[in-house]
Amino acid sequence: MSNDLVLIGCCLLVASIPCAFLPKPSHLSKSFFLLGIIVLIFGTGSSLPSGTSQFDLLLSAGGEIQFRINPSAAWLMLFGLIPALLAGITVQNRQHDNQWFAAASITILGAIGVACLGDGISFLIAWEIMSLGGAYLLMSDNRTSRLEAGTSNLFMLSLLEVGSIALFLGILFLGATNPSFSSFASSWVSFSTPASVGIGVLFIIGFGAKLGILPFYEWYPAAYSSGRGASGAILSGIVLNVTWFALARSVLKWMPKSKAPIEFGILLVALGVISAILSILYGFQQSDWRKLLSFSTAENAGLAVAALGTSLIFRSAGLNELATMAFIVGLLHLGGHSLAKGSLMVTADHIHHNAGTYEITQHDALSQAPWSLGLGAILSGISLSALPPMAGFVTEWYIFQTVFHSFQITNNVGKVALALGGAGIALTAAVSLATMVKLIGVGLLGKPRANPKILPGQLQKVESIRPHVVLGLGMFALIYSLGMIWWIKLLKLSDWPPYPKAVQDMVNGVLLVPLSSSFAFISPLLLAVTGGLLALIPLGLIWLRKSGLNKYRKVPLWAHGLEKVPTRSNTTALVFSNALRQFYSFIYRPTTVAQSNGNSKGYFVKQINFEYSEAPIFGPLIFSPAVKIVKWLAKKASVIQMGSMNLYLLYIGLMLLVILVIAISV
Repeated sequence: MSNDLVLIGCCLLVASIPCAFLPKPSHLSKSFFLLGIIVLIFGTGSSLPSGTSQFDLLLSAGGEIQFRINPSAAWLMLFGLIPALLAGITVQNRQHDNQWFAAASITILGAIGVACLGDGISFLIAWEIMSLGGAYLLMSDNRTSRLEAGTSNLFMLSLLEVGSIALFLGILFLGATNPSFSSFASSWVSFSTPASVGIGVLFIIGFGAKLGILPFYEWYPAAYSSGRGASGAILSGIVLNVTWFALARSVLKWMPKSKAPIEFGILLVALGVISAILSILYGFQQSDWRKLLSFSTAENAGLAVAALGTSLIFRSAGLNELATMAFIVGLLHLGGHSLAKGSLMVTADHIHHNAGTYEITQHDALSQAPWSLGLGAILSGISLSALPPMAGFVTEWYIFQTVFHSFQITNNVGKVALALGGAGIALTAAVSLATMVKLIGVGLLGKPRANPKILPGQLQKVESIRPHVVLGLGMFALIYSLGMIWWIKLLKLSDWPPYPKAVQDMVNGVLLVPLSSSFAFISPLLLAVTGGLLALIPLGLIWLRKSGLNKYRKVPLWAHGLEKVPTRSNTTALVFSNALRQFYSFIYRPTTVAQSNGNSKGYFVKQINFEYSEAPIFGPLIFSPAVKIVKWLAKKASVIQMGSMNLYLLYIGLMLLVILVIAISV
């Protein structure tokens, strides 16, 4: 039944693609897209907790294309599709917006193929469809100039193709004789340990290119900022989720335990934690909603990769229950992240509609929006800040508790790696909190305008839905956390092989525990109830003040040490983050340029230009030299296209000779 629903949903998405190119504006493309996503949500949700049986989808090139919904994939797709559905509702069905639904359908179809197809050939095709669909999705948004959007998306695709080549080589090594995934584990055993680790590194590079593992996270800000927030909700949701699932499947299911030394897990932990730290540090400095949220996506992907590496370390040490817990934590983290990130991405679109910009500035967004926007954005920001009782708090608490179990490992290198990983995750959580405070505080607050551009009652129908979508996704993230004592049981058959007891031991009544309640415990449900009761105290004091028991006191506002507050005093994104910018200047390498234009004598200043930026780490070290090398090779290779007929005949002759040699040798 679940397989049928997923296939029906895919057919509806396919139907939305040609409808997007109708000569006149039509509701067909949006209707097919939304209906398809709804059916997919029911299909993936109904497949939990056991997944579905495998069946042959169709025959291709003499082989069978197999299809199956794994329980882990179902979980990640389910919580990636929910923000995709709600983000799609906020996109209008105007003529120039219809292509968005076609691009979104292509991207999601590719993602489903990556998660559910069972052979290397069809997997690589689905992977390319997902990558190209994502680029088409961003290009169809028309949020920047064609030149800027094309440049950023070509940079993204070039790095993703590096990953595709690595995936092709890894799958070629494992599936040269049989491309079915069911044979990959037995094929991997035949390789030596160094060769086995080398194949594992190929998969890290391949999937890391899309997950934003260093140095690949540098394509995130430019690509995300070329599109709208709704596109970011899809890229940070289902696309990110299925990519992590594919990496987990390759290193946990295919890679044999005997060929996976503990150092390989340490490598994953190091890559994940360092990527998370660098991503959130750079995200904290951004002044664009989409760029900041894109770096936050890379940060959360890094944390999930670190959880995956922790699982490998425990598995290498023979601690299978801890390994399963670490893997489940990665699933939980990405599920909650998809909901919260989708909410803030849609918030960014609402900011753009009201203010005409995605800049993080105090443009009184809340005074021009329904209360639902503020509440939903705050809930999502709290979740991404890992504060109770939201989803991010639960999952990052689990990550900490997982690495704290390092004392059970006999390998000293593994102990030190997890201890350092825990310290790095703590730094990431602290900077992430500051980043979300900046985003919500500077990006949503501000003095109301005397003549606002758009009032809440003047919003168009689709625009008026957007604040409620933000609230809906924020509430989903809250419900995700409060109901974790029930939802987590749906993952009892996840992991390779599954350890249902490990998942059961992560819950003790209304408590969430890391396999043992004597080690540590939390209860988001009790926290929410207790917090609600404690909130009655300040609410009661406010009511007493309004009743005249005690009048409000008016005191001067502190403004950066000034004795007298200026009439217009705003905290900018740069002011908020400049202290950390200076403290970590060895990472940021900040640049500040201030220029003034005036008359010839310089007495009267007509214009002041101020620009600031942070230099990327890997751009000058890796990407710029690579571009120079490619240009040099292209210049040298251009001689083969000089137009000489004799030279072309020589090429043909050499090609025929090579074909003849291959035919004789085979």
